[in-house]
Amino acid sequence: MSSKRGGGKNQDSAESMSSESRKAMSSAAVSPARENALQILTRYRRSGELTASDCPQADNRRLADSIAFGTVQNGRYLDAVLESFVRSGLRSLHPTVREILRLSAFQILFLDRVPDSAAVNDAVTLCREQKCGFAAGFVNAVLRNLSRKKDGIVVADPAVRFSHPDWIMDRLVQENGQAFAEAFLEANQKLPDLRLQICTDRCGADDYRAMLEKAGVEVLDQNPELGSVLIRPCKVTDLPGYEEGFFYVQDDAARTAVAICGLQPGMRVLDACAAPGGKSVAAAMAGAEVLACDLSEKRLQRCRENFSRLRLEIPVCRQDAAEFRPEWENSFDCVLADVPCTGTGIIRKHPEIRDKTEEELFSLLPIQQAILRNLARYVKPGGLLLYSTCSVLRDEDENQVSQFLNEQDDFIIDAPSARKGYSCQNGMLRSWPQQNGNDGFFAAKLRKKP
Repeated sequence: MSSKRGGGKNQDSAESMSSESRKAMSSAAVSPARENALQILTRYRRSGELTASDCPQADNRRLADSIAFGTVQNGRYLDAVLESFVRSGLRSLHPTVREILRLSAFQILFLDRVPDSAAVNDAVTLCREQKCGFAAGFVNAVLRNLSRKKDGIVVADPAVRFSHPDWIMDRLVQENGQAFAEAFLEANQKLPDLRLQICTDRCGADDYRAMLEKAGVEVLDQNPELGSVLIRPCKVTDLPGYEEGFFYVQDDAARTAVAICGLQPGMRVLDACAAPGGKSVAAAMAGAEVLACDLSEKRLQRCRENFSRLRLEIPVCRQDAAEFRPEWENSFDCVLADVPCTGTGIIRKHPEIRDKTEEELFSLLPIQQAILRNLARYVKPGGLLLYSTCSVLRDEDENQVSQFLNEQDDFIIDAPSARKGYSCQNGMLRSWPQQNGNDGFFAAKLRKKP
């Protein structure tokens, strides 16, 4: 990284603040959005859970979410930039002071609609409100210096520039090449729009689009094949038809994975890792008889709520997908195995995934293989086993399928037909956000020999 910095004095002293400025900032009330963003980031640091804003006012809620999400999304880049303005290093700072610097630096570097002066002033006020007044002058100096010199900052390393861990970047380069890997990382820095799958048996896709437009919601795209529409991110519960169950939220890539199975009315389908239930819904809409299972009771409750809102009577069952149930052997026409994975294909929606380690990947691989082997026993002769992940790493995808097929001689790949925007190599379907705008996703359709 290089940036235009002056000598060794890259921090202004606290005395550079005029008495009038200090008086104004000490009496000013901090923006509710920035205060809430700090609360979100503090909870995330302590628990690892990135939650949504609870600001009562919509504009503040949107800004708080934007700041908190963006700070996590660009965390590695922000830290790298701030390190060049903090002589003692970020690790030497009080954790709350670090968070204030990060969220303020995000606003200065990424949010054009937020004046730098507002970000700096609120940062100083936040320090005082959070009992970190000892750092107020320091924070003011660092952020003012950053504001002056931001146009000269250059970060060469793409993993740092796009805030991804080195291990993900290294694997993507090895598997797909440098340019492709960088394009994927860059795509993850763009907040995706919202994809709604329309329950076309209850409301036609064109009719629902008209409902959205009447409500003043712009439809960015419509997929006639799947019956879905794309809109800008919003509070889903405020959309027309939510209570009536006219739609559910699901990316087109995940919906396509079910579509390639060619499900027919009356087929028995087991969705073995079902939560939050989107694939179960897609199968039920095709007329299949679905059983939705998951290991987590909490996640199953989410399935129940979604099924109830959509007026679907889909039974649910708490079950470990890797644990054999003899009564299910050779019982299902299709088994959906959307296994636990690193989630590297949905980093753009869940920036906290960037904090996962390579060790977590290795811990998941035996679990995925155990699930795949067990679920294969439930498939009827001639039936289908759909193995899918929201990962873009071959270790979790193609390599798992190859290992399974080497061990199970009663299954073969049933290659899906080519689909626009998706790659289909060796009979396995893959989606990339930089190619089709959808999530990174993988699916392999495996046919059990008659």
